[in-house]
Amino acid sequence: MSFLNSLQQVVAGVTSSVTNLSLSPKRFPFGRENSTGGSEVTTTTAPQHQSHHHRPGGSPNPRLGPKLVPTPGAVGGASPRPQGRCKSFMNHMMHPPPPMVQQPRPKKERERRPLPVLQCGDRYTFWPEYDPSQTWVSEVDGAWLEQFTSLGWRHSEALRTLKAQGRQGSRDTAPEILASLKKNEFRLSKSESESLYVEVLYTVFHKVGVQQHVGEDLTKYAQAAFHTEPHDHLRLQAVAQEEKPPILVLNLVVVEAENLEAKDPNGFSDPYCMLGIQPAVQSGLPGSPRDVYNLAQGSPPPDSPRNRHFSGGSRSSVEVEADSDGDKSSSCESPKSFAKESLRKHHSFRLSFKRRPAEPKREKLEHRDSLSNAIPAKIIRATSVKPHTLNPRWNEKFRLDIDDISLDILHLDIWDHDDESSVFEVVSKLNEVKGVKGLGRFFKQIAQSARQGGGQDDFLGCVNVPLQDIPSIGVDKWYPLEGRSHRSNIQGQINLKMWLSTREDRGRSEEEVWAEVREHDQIITIFLLHELNKFKENTVTWDGELSTAAQTILHQHAIQGDLTQLQQAMCRWMAVSRTHTSKPVDPRVLHRYLLALHDLWDTETLGKEEEEMLADSYTGFLEYTMTEVRRHREVFPMPSKTHAIRLEALLKCLSLLAESRSYWKVCPFHKEVRGEVMAALKRGAVEWYAQARLRYDRHREASLATGGDIALESLAKLALHLTLDLQAGVDYYDHAFSSTSLKIPYAAINYKIFEKLLSEDALKVLTVIQVDEDIENEIWQMCALLRDLELNKETPYYNPHCSTSPFLLYLALAEFSKFQEHVAASERRALLLGSVWGHFLPAVSRWVDVTAFRVFYRIRVAILTDRVANTGEPVQYTTSAVDTTSCFYHVKTFWRHLAWPDLSTSYSLVVRMVETMSGAADYYVHLLQQRLSTLATDTTDMERAQQLCITVNNMEHVRHSLTLLQEELQLDHLTQQLDAQDGQGGTTYADHIGSLLLEALTNLDAKIANSMSPVAEQIGVELQKDVFHLAWSPDSLPAEEAVRPLLERLFASLSTYSAALLKNNLDRLLYLLWLAVLGALHDQIGKDTEEKQVTFFVRLYDALELLRAFFSAHGRGLDDNSLAGPEYMTLERQLRLHKTTTETLIETYHMERLMEQERVESQEYGSLFVRAYFNHDSLCVEVLQARNVIPLDPNGFSDPFVVIELLPRRLFPGAAQQQTNVHKKTLHPLFDECFEFPASLESCQAEGAMILFTLMDHDVITCNDFGGEAFLSLNTISGVVASSSSVDNFHGLKPIELSLMFQKDPDNSILKVLETRTSDKVALEFVKKQKERIARPT
Repeated sequence: MSFLNSLQQVVAGVTSSVTNLSLSPKRFPFGRENSTGGSEVTTTTAPQHQSHHHRPGGSPNPRLGPKLVPTPGAVGGASPRPQGRCKSFMNHMMHPPPPMVQQPRPKKERERRPLPVLQCGDRYTFWPEYDPSQTWVSEVDGAWLEQFTSLGWRHSEALRTLKAQGRQGSRDTAPEILASLKKNEFRLSKSESESLYVEVLYTVFHKVGVQQHVGEDLTKYAQAAFHTEPHDHLRLQAVAQEEKPPILVLNLVVVEAENLEAKDPNGFSDPYCMLGIQPAVQSGLPGSPRDVYNLAQGSPPPDSPRNRHFSGGSRSSVEVEADSDGDKSSSCESPKSFAKESLRKHHSFRLSFKRRPAEPKREKLEHRDSLSNAIPAKIIRATSVKPHTLNPRWNEKFRLDIDDISLDILHLDIWDHDDESSVFEVVSKLNEVKGVKGLGRFFKQIAQSARQGGGQDDFLGCVNVPLQDIPSIGVDKWYPLEGRSHRSNIQGQINLKMWLSTREDRGRSEEEVWAEVREHDQIITIFLLHELNKFKENTVTWDGELSTAAQTILHQHAIQGDLTQLQQAMCRWMAVSRTHTSKPVDPRVLHRYLLALHDLWDTETLGKEEEEMLADSYTGFLEYTMTEVRRHREVFPMPSKTHAIRLEALLKCLSLLAESRSYWKVCPFHKEVRGEVMAALKRGAVEWYAQARLRYDRHREASLATGGDIALESLAKLALHLTLDLQAGVDYYDHAFSSTSLKIPYAAINYKIFEKLLSEDALKVLTVIQVDEDIENEIWQMCALLRDLELNKETPYYNPHCSTSPFLLYLALAEFSKFQEHVAASERRALLLGSVWGHFLPAVSRWVDVTAFRVFYRIRVAILTDRVANTGEPVQYTTSAVDTTSCFYHVKTFWRHLAWPDLSTSYSLVVRMVETMSGAADYYVHLLQQRLSTLATDTTDMERAQQLCITVNNMEHVRHSLTLLQEELQLDHLTQQLDAQDGQGGTTYADHIGSLLLEALTNLDAKIANSMSPVAEQIGVELQKDVFHLAWSPDSLPAEEAVRPLLERLFASLSTYSAALLKNNLDRLLYLLWLAVLGALHDQIGKDTEEKQVTFFVRLYDALELLRAFFSAHGRGLDDNSLAGPEYMTLERQLRLHKTTTETLIETYHMERLMEQERVESQEYGSLFVRAYFNHDSLCVEVLQARNVIPLDPNGFSDPFVVIELLPRRLFPGAAQQQTNVHKKTLHPLFDECFEFPASLESCQAEGAMILFTLMDHDVITCNDFGGEAFLSLNTISGVVASSSSVDNFHGLKPIELSLMFQKDPDNSILKVLETRTSDKVALEFVKKQKERIARPT
């Protein structure tokens, strides 16, 4: 007894039995129970779909399988799900919800129960919670597939280990690295050191200007810095004190003034300044230089000149320097004594001024007292005149000697120039006086000017600045203008820059001024070394600032040596850059000092010797920094952020040098800095590769003699080491090199060097190691042997070898090659690594071949060791399906890891893998079918059903894995690239590989369907009687009740499979049953030759729609494409036509002919030319001519005439058919006849309104022969179309050419339906008429 029959018996035991084929509408379906009263019935509604299953604990689990539908007839409420693991599918079946009690109805009213609904639930496409890497047979071959899949993990793990080792390294530069970079420390001989020490002590003893607080004694600091012993210090101190003291000089820049008083009628003034050093007096301060001269000469102040005259030419508007440096010992009270003073010109700024012997303080005071209230005329200076302004800007420089800085005062007046001759001109000529005569003439000129009654210069204000208040660093300040008295109304202020310096005479010429610069450089170097010694080995942490004592000494030395800002910046740079070679300092400090030198370069100039000193400094710095760049991985080890910042600062120094005008001025023949840096990087990369190679390739030669695996693995480690170095370069170093103006492509330079060396080493190893011969044919022979081998036969031993070492190297090189993206696209063609990939092709090809056998062998073992995976879910599977898809997973995963770079060979390898997996899936299905066919004969129907569900689910799961190949192997991307390269028509790569996959999937679909066909056939046999009941039920029985037994049988038969099958498998079973139902209905239509009533077809048509809804299951069953197949469309049309009236069928037939008329293009039977229009309730038709009429008479001609009729007749009841005259013996008759038919516009516009033209051959004795027909839609003629204008004749209408047609379908469905209506005279006559119009076969 079959499984389905047993189920039927169980159902029959709890339902009303059906003892005969009663067609009564009162028969009850399965699951219906009678109530005690008889008049009230309790119906069991169809189980509704539930979206979630519930676990034993009661919590919903949306991931579980579909809901199981209970067997019809089950009573009581829904029972809870059994606890624990389920061993059979029947134990998983769930019960319907509690029955719903309907309200009592009248006894005579027919009970309407809902029809059964197929319960499909949320069915799985494949199993949930599935790990594709899980397998139970990996140990059978030593996890061979897993070894290759794990290569990606091993590769990642090796990278992680190497990276961790690098991070564990010191973040500080190793001491031995620093020691190897150091040069000899700066040293002076003893005599040079003592001479320089005396210079420092002399500077300290003669400090200039107001000093800031110094925390420590300057002398002690110098002694400590020079490491001078106490007795040597005393000796050298005495030498310094015996030196002549320097002469103090005031450097003054009159910058500008603002908001001066307007003295001229035009609202402006013409201001100029008079200034000088005012000696100390006992009776108070004098008013101004002009007042002093008034007192000395006994006359009023002279007028100011319009034009200034200087000795030796006109005065510069930018800088005016003092012209004398003589003694101030003689009195200025007498012009004669003043004229006897020798006037000497001032030295250059770079020259050290002469020191004069010290005078006793008492003598100096007496000298001051002798000056009385007069200012010596030789130290009076004047600026240029700035006409018509209240905010003059002079920016003129003056140098004035100072006698006593503690008492002398700078006095400055501002005057408004008003006359051609003024104090300004007098003062200008003052320095031109030569001898006593000249001085007499000078004062005579002053007296004459004073006696003139003309206008004099107006006073605008004055400033008095005590010189002792000027600090050593100078002052830049705005001073408010003062009046001559408290009553004076003065406004405005003036900006003055002042600083002090000295001049001395130690026997040096002006050309030897660079000696001061050398001394300053040496002093800075000694102080810097002294400061760095405090940091011991960690000198790089020095912030670049010397101690206050050192800065004070250096500042005083620069002042007393009259060094310019540029010279001081140069000395600081030379000292720091020189010290950096022996005691490394922070490159940021170097950059700061170099930037200061760069900013001052264009403000001043250097002498030749000084430029040579700077050139030597630049050269030494470049040599040392190139070494640091070459060994930057050791000097600036990563991943320290501090080192990255220091490296960037060092490169900024080099970038600044490359752009600096000072560098190209003093080093015109040096190479370009950027090129030097790139060369150093390349040398460093080569050295770094050599060190890494020595570390990993120690046993290469020995390994090559024993197969080469060790050599390949060590080379792989080397490649990974270089990969990490490149990654570190991108993360830490590349930004430093590329962010500066040098724009060094760090990553590209290192990659090209590493790539060339690594490729050469890889080629040397790969050319020595030879892969075994091609074994593809041998592999496929073994696979064919396995396929033909029965399951109970022993598998022959075969163990092909394939090493993993080449793939370790390949993956490492592939990872390394990712950095080629940093190389310009134009340079990638020259890379050598592209030629290396081809040497791996034999190994990859061998892996593909060996994989094929390993997969086939595993599948066979998986089938032999198969067991059910007890998951407790309705949809069950066995371990063999997991093993099979796991094999596919490992193949796909390893291929993705490979990422083979060559497109053409990649395609051939992919095709072979697709063929391998397709063949393996087919082999798996073959073995399952073989096992299914060998089930024991005593197996119950339930067990066979369970085994069938598990088997086809396994098949479907494996088939589903093949559908993922398109995406997982990235076949679309690969084929698109290949098709783009090919550029030729015809079959594309995508078409080829797509056809392979389609063929494999179609084959699997067919085999799965074939495995399920016995179930469908068995159920189909049982459905025959229900279809018969449906077809021959009484006419009074509604279609819903007539189809109910069929639906309930389907419901009961599918209850087991709907829960236990995967979605695609249940769809296959439903489709097979759908075809069986359609076939059974079709058989019932043609089973009886007698004419059937229309109600018969109406019932079947309605039942067909109900069946379609059942198989659709509200969108969870078969889709519309499967349901509306050709079988359904044929049956549906046939039933629809059978239930249609004869008149409607005839109209439908004509409509089909009209549509065919519109599609026809050939004129096989000739053509007919007509014209037609509608006007005033009449339709006018003109038959013009026919061409190429077929010959229907024995003479080769015809006697044609045309019959015209309007269709359908219900629209034109008063329009009888008309015909033309007969034309004898012609195939091209010219009719030219007009016909008029009564018709309304509404009839002509109705759907289906047309004109039928039938061409006939006139025969006198026999019946007329049919020569063709043509149809013309009335909706297209003039007067009927809404857009056409009114027409009342044929004039202007174009002829319409209609092709004559024959009916070429002898089995036309409408004619067949009409032919069955033997009692319908109209139908039979129409069929007879139309059969005459069927084309005869030629």
